[in-house]
Amino acid sequence: MYSPFEQFKIKLLFPISIGDIDLSITNITILILIIIGFLITVSLIIKKNLSFIPSFWQLFVEAVYQFVFSIVKDQSGKKGYEYFPHFYTIFYTILFFNLTGLTPFSFTASSHIIVTVTLGLSYFLAWIFVAFKTIGRDFIYVFYPKNMPAWLIPLLVLVETMSYFLRPLSLSIRLFANMLAGHILLHILAQAVIFLSILSIFVSLPGIIVVCAVCILELGICILQAYIFTILLAIYLKDSLVSHA
Repeated sequence: MYSPFEQFKIKLLFPISIGDIDLSITNITILILIIIGFLITVSLIIKKNLSFIPSFWQLFVEAVYQFVFSIVKDQSGKKGYEYFPHFYTIFYTILFFNLTGLTPFSFTASSHIIVTVTLGLSYFLAWIFVAFKTIGRDFIYVFYPKNMPAWLIPLLVLVETMSYFLRPLSLSIRLFANMLAGHILLHILAQAVIFLSILSIFVSLPGIIVVCAVCILELGICILQAYIFTILLAIYLKDSLVSHA
């Protein structure tokens, strides 16, 4: 019986260092490169074989395209259209990070907080840069609500500031916690079914049904978390594009 945390272990494959900089290749590095390579390859193949009568995969890609575009349109407005490629890319990336964890003997990149925090913090800093570039000094009104009683302003500024700077944590911890907890639960249930199957295959049948149900639930959570990450990014982007003055 293996520890449920065994599936999240990062293994050093090729140690590489340049001075004090560690550029070692691990299993998570290989997985991320495989996912990125797969997405680029599939996108190029579908783009090359576009037709007036679309294939199943072309329909699937177009449906996802419309889905992500509707998120950007509804949450960020027309000003967010130019950032649509970022949303389309991050949706697919998060989705495949999540889905690979359901593959036997694979690894869930999004179950590591270093990965999710890096993504969340990168976009958080990027949206701040976009805000100063787009609305300039009016960005300060995100933290300083107008037309409020003077005695309430210090409290509101404190709350809005804390809320704003906790955004990268809300992005990263939600994704990390859901992927970690779900895969640990699935691992524990699977081990219980294996133990019961040693006793009797008939005793293990209800457990197998439960594991299959949890797998379907995890599949839905993988898609849902990619959607939530994307829609929150779009909501946060709107504060960087629209002045609150």
